[in-house]
Amino acid sequence: MKRIIIYLLASALPLFSGAQDKPILYCGQPEAWEKLMRRNPSAHDEIERATRELEEWTQAYEANRSGGEQEIYIIPVVFHVIHNNGPENISNDQILNALEILNRDFRMQNTDISLVVDAFQDITADVGIEFRLATKDPQGNCSSGINRIVSELTFQGDDEMKDLIYWPRNQYMNVWICADAAGAAGYTNLPANVAFSWLAPQDGIVIRSDYVGAIGTSNSTRSRALTHEVGHWLNLLHTWGSGNSPGISSNCNMDDNVSDTPNTIGWTSCNLSASSCNSTVDNVQNYMEYSYCSRMFTEGQATRMRAALTSTVAQRNQLITTSTHNATGVLNPPLCTADFTADKTNMCIGETVQFTDLSYHGINQWTWNFGDGTILTGSDPDVHRNPQHTYMTPGSYTVTLSVSNGSGDLEVTSADYVLVLNTNELVTPLQDGFEGDWPGDTWSVINYDNVVQWEVTPAASFSGDKSARLRNFNNTVIDATDELISSTFDMSGADTVYIGYKWSYANRLTETDDRFRIFISANCGESWTMLRLRRGSTNLPTADPTNSSFVPSSSSQWGEEVLLVNDPAFMTSSFRVKFELQSKGGNNLYLDDINIWTGDETLVGVSEQDVFNGLVVYPNPAQDELFIDFNLRDAGHVRIELIDLGGRLCLAEERQAQPGEMRFRIPGQTAGMYLLRLSSPAGQTTRRVVFR
Repeated sequence: MKRIIIYLLASALPLFSGAQDKPILYCGQPEAWEKLMRRNPSAHDEIERATRELEEWTQAYEANRSGGEQEIYIIPVVFHVIHNNGPENISNDQILNALEILNRDFRMQNTDISLVVDAFQDITADVGIEFRLATKDPQGNCSSGINRIVSELTFQGDDEMKDLIYWPRNQYMNVWICADAAGAAGYTNLPANVAFSWLAPQDGIVIRSDYVGAIGTSNSTRSRALTHEVGHWLNLLHTWGSGNSPGISSNCNMDDNVSDTPNTIGWTSCNLSASSCNSTVDNVQNYMEYSYCSRMFTEGQATRMRAALTSTVAQRNQLITTSTHNATGVLNPPLCTADFTADKTNMCIGETVQFTDLSYHGINQWTWNFGDGTILTGSDPDVHRNPQHTYMTPGSYTVTLSVSNGSGDLEVTSADYVLVLNTNELVTPLQDGFEGDWPGDTWSVINYDNVVQWEVTPAASFSGDKSARLRNFNNTVIDATDELISSTFDMSGADTVYIGYKWSYANRLTETDDRFRIFISANCGESWTMLRLRRGSTNLPTADPTNSSFVPSSSSQWGEEVLLVNDPAFMTSSFRVKFELQSKGGNNLYLDDINIWTGDETLVGVSEQDVFNGLVVYPNPAQDELFIDFNLRDAGHVRIELIDLGGRLCLAEERQAQPGEMRFRIPGQTAGMYLLRLSSPAGQTTRRVVFR
């Protein structure tokens, strides 16, 4: 009989950095456990007592087991995806694929079971455990069983990350998916290591996102990582014993407390004829190996895991009760949500939209009404669950999805969900001070967080009475992104495009780092190129910080910039501009006087014909001076400003308006293109001038 090992350290699957012959990275859990022991030295004795208790229970379970058909134990599972909006935010399909593989492996339904070597064919085991996605949360509310939380802790994958969300371990097996599982592919704790209640929130499995399932960011080689970790979670050691260093001869002196797994040094390659510790053949294909050709549990391992699941240690036995199954909704999943999303909702005619069904649970019938007269209905998930649709006529379309699971029906309608544009919707020059209809035909407002969005406000403006505002001060969703997107321009005949705008922003007293970005697109928004990034910590603020909701109080609290686009690739009939704010908990942002024009046009000012009659600017190109000739309709002063294309104010003068020619001296100006702006109480105008 094999000796009992008291295993005080958590186990983990190592991470291969590429092919199997490359170095292995081991988990950081032993170091974390050592820190825990230093902080709580009395925990050592508690773990030792819990380990003995579980081993005694396991031995009794093994001794009393009988033949015949075994009961299938069901474990409710919840997945917590901790992400920072990167590739670690894997799809629901990839998570469900991982759950399917986990169930397949534990029920010995994997097709590669036939490839197990002859020495172990007779002891391959159907563990008799099934894992089902929870359909109710701890409060009894309907749930998809998949939670998503944005946090940079995804790159740590440690206990602090687990503290972000945890569902009671006596009802759910918690699985945290992240970008970096503390340096491993995954890790967990043995039941005895977390037996005491104060460590219950740490009880579960952490796994790297690209080791989840066999699709998406993962692959079939990595797909058994979750199977391996669940083995640890159910009290299995590695096949060589309690260490985490496979391949060393001293491992022959350790054991995994399972009678039918031969002693082994442990393998990081798939040597199927290996016999490392004077045994007949090593069980290299075991899920608790590091060989990456695993495809089986033994009967002894199955008994050990079933014993752990019926033990009171770490409350594992409460997971398999009928009351838990009812509370978590794993027996008869309710149809409780109809929902969908699309990869784009703002596009040009002829573009194809990928719709994705987010409804749950047990959907087997779909009816899509795309709003343009097309209806798709059926029960084939490959055809009807996540369809594509192409819109061929401009307009705003309402989309409806009806779903059924055979016992219930639900429907969801999203009004004006898809906006389809023609090319060349707008003409240049465009000058928008947000004084007219909002958003009208010029702008589309895309709001991802349903908290705040771009709006027109009379609270502040640089010119006129209104501006566009994003009330970011009220935004509680970190990393929420809100977009203001223009319709399409035909720039196909232009050589240069200018984008001018004014903005106003104040940070908070405790500095935050909101991100304000300006993008352009040559293909109607299918892809975007960033022109400018302004950050709350550097070049976005135009006013002093405040912990109040910011409202600009004077023109001095506004910034101004003109961006230049001269790449021929963007001179298309589907040119668009996007203003975007990514919130980091900062303050309000205001936009005003957005101007978009080409190098072949003169930028027309506000009420120019009524204010500056007969305006002439010469010579153009100029050198040291300009002559400005106009008739000002109303008496008063005139402010003359010269602005470079970076938005910097180079020169400014205040003059008393008078009929006739005005001379504006500009000595030593750097050669290039500038904007000459004339402003009076009655209005303003802008001209493009060149200095050589």
